[in-house]
Amino acid sequence: MITLLSRIAAVCLLLLATCLAGAAPASATGTDGTCPAGGGVTVVVDFGDLAPQPLVRCAPGTPATGIAALQGAGIDVAGSQKYGLAIACRIDGKPGPDVESCAGMPSATAYWSYWHAAAGGKWESSQEGAQTSKPAADGFEGWAFARPKTANDLPTPPRVAPVRQATSGTAAPDVSDASTGSFPWGVVIAVVVILLIGGAAVVVSSRRRRRRDQ
Repeated sequence: MITLLSRIAAVCLLLLATCLAGAAPASATGTDGTCPAGGGVTVVVDFGDLAPQPLVRCAPGTPATGIAALQGAGIDVAGSQKYGLAIACRIDGKPGPDVESCAGMPSATAYWSYWHAAAGGKWESSQEGAQTSKPAADGFEGWAFARPKTANDLPTPPRVAPVRQATSGTAAPDVSDASTGSFPWGVVIAVVVILLIGGAAVVVSSRRRRRRDQ
């Protein structure tokens, strides 16, 4: 009897864990385009002559640092072997090893410049490294691959303006549907299944006791 009840308990716990896992919300991931108002931090990557098109993606929530904003937007970033992510050496795989080895500090005439902007504002060069800089809520983070002629030349900001994309044609979400979809049905089903199995165990136990008494 003890073995039977132990097996039933194990099955109940397994079912509950499975349902709870299915009911857990999915982790936030980056999306293409600018973030909607209040939807996160927009990351703009201007590859310069490394690629024909810039990359614009949204990092949802409030990333803790500029590096976290890149990663939250779903953009790969690699640091230098010597300084780690304190120095952004490659973004989305660029520049390649033929341009930059990423062993130490990037070249003074070929590197990533780092920028900030408010939505609808102007790009401003960051005065702090991306590993410690705190992105402004609802703002823009910019990266531009710079190739100044000399080490004294100032880099230019991303060629994509920090302007939020229009969303006037996007329908507002249905609140009733959202609330219905978020109801923890998995938990309810798990509880019902556990009660049914527990009831069956009680019935089986009662029948066996009656047989022994007879």
